[in-house]
Amino acid sequence: MSSKSTSAKKRDKYGMTAEDWRRLDAMTDEEIIAAALKDPDNPPLTDEQLAQFRRPALSMKVRHKLHMGRETFSAAYGIPLETLKAWERHEVEPTEVEMVYLRLIEREPEMAKAPAAMPAN
Repeated sequence: MSSKSTSAKKRDKYGMTAEDWRRLDAMTDEEIIAAALKDPDNPPLTDEQLAQFRRPALSMKVRHKLHMGRETFSAAYGIPLETLKAWERHEVEPTEVEMVYLRLIEREPEMAKAPAAMPAN
């Protein structure tokens, strides 16, 4: 057993160490699947469980990409807060025009800001 503690090892964004990746790379796909199926702490999801998952709403992805909270995003881009919340909860879908606006915000966040959110010159 190593004298180094597990927490001292450098982990990547997936929580894996170089040793973890080396062991994983040495396994076949069948061995990986068998190991995953044997893990009592993380059983595979059923088809019914998988069907319940939804992709995050575009508005949420754009908002997170810009590191903005709902209120800030709503005020900056002139989107009513309740509308934004409804989109993110999948209660209503944005119209085609609203989707185009969200894509514009994603690509050109400064250009898309609502005039009231822009500083006066």
